[in-house]
Amino acid sequence: MHMSTAHPITAKVFKSGNSTAIRLPRSLKLKAKAYIIEQHGGSFRLVDPAYETKRLKALKALRGSAPDFPDHTT
Repeated sequence: MHMSTAHPITAKVFKSGNSTAIRLPRSLKLKAKAYIIEQHGGSFRLVDPAYETKRLKALKALRGSAPDFPDHTT
């Protein structure tokens, strides 16, 4: 799911038992049952695992398609 940063969404943070939870607005229409959460400094990024798998597969398919582009994986 792609979301523009032009319209930030405020999510509510609350305690649920011994955990901290975030209540996301229904308007986000999340499709996955579980998400990967990546922490970057003081920020978090939610990643749909199915979308991430498709994204990585597409990137792998592009590998080698531009021979003049430097390969930084070696």
